[in-house]
Amino acid sequence: MEDWLVSLQKTVPLLQQAGSVEEIKKGHSADRKYRVELAAGGPAVLRVASYEQAGQKEQEYARLQALQPLPIKASRPLDFGVRKEWGICYMLVSYIEGEDARDALPTFTDSEQQQVGFLAGRDLAAMHQLAAPASTSPWAERCVQKHRMYAAAYAASASAFKDGERILAFIDRHLPLLAGRPNCFLHDDFHVGNLIVRDRSYAGVIDFNRYDWGDPVHEFVKLAFFSKEVSVPFCNGQLAGYWNGQEIPDSFWTLYNVYTAMAIFSSIIWTERTVPALLPDMMKRIQTIVEEHDAFERRIPSWYS
Repeated sequence: MEDWLVSLQKTVPLLQQAGSVEEIKKGHSADRKYRVELAAGGPAVLRVASYEQAGQKEQEYARLQALQPLPIKASRPLDFGVRKEWGICYMLVSYIEGEDARDALPTFTDSEQQQVGFLAGRDLAAMHQLAAPASTSPWAERCVQKHRMYAAAYAASASAFKDGERILAFIDRHLPLLAGRPNCFLHDDFHVGNLIVRDRSYAGVIDFNRYDWGDPVHEFVKLAFFSKEVSVPFCNGQLAGYWNGQEIPDSFWTLYNVYTAMAIFSSIIWTERTVPALLPDMMKRIQTIVEEHDAFERRIPSWYS
């Protein structure tokens, strides 16, 4: 065990009587993660980041605290601290027992998958009740700026695909719809890889480290990119749960299409820059999305029922 981790156990009251500390290898977060058996209160997750991220991580911890009054199955914040002498900051949150939904859902019946999605969708709707701080800049301003940046990078890249210009034109025609959209809390990585199931039922959502403020519809882009390829019944269930079984308005589908189309270009550039070896896989995923949405001429994707 590393010296800083031993020292942390000795100086953080909740960790002083911990029964075991086991590193968690799964996930793409840059945080170091450990499952810790607390003397009182059951298992917890210790997340450790660099000292330079302390301000960002303290805000993330504060958002978890703000979500606590809402009816959401998520980790409870237990402790946060900074240790400048070791170059780290840490967060301690309760551990949600169960399995990664991405791995478990394919073994469930369609109705079980849909029910997991339904309950997850209800949690997502509850999260979106948390409004952005008044100082947060307008969503449209931030979203359009980011899209312009990725569109310019795409134009200069070697990853052009046949429907690219047509989809960019679709986005440009619909950008005025972003004006005045709500600014609320976004998990911003809400998909089956960040959901936990237990006893063939929904157990909760994890990994809030990519949270943002913005249009709640943007949250559903992850259906197209990640959840749909694992479980279509889950995706249908998530939409039904979010809308509480009511008819989904046309305005939702229009914005969902715009944000999903935008995500195509940001995904290409992010993959090129970060994990170029995975670019062929990403381009295959994008081609599937383009086909399911008929290059965004369809109002509703072909997988939805």
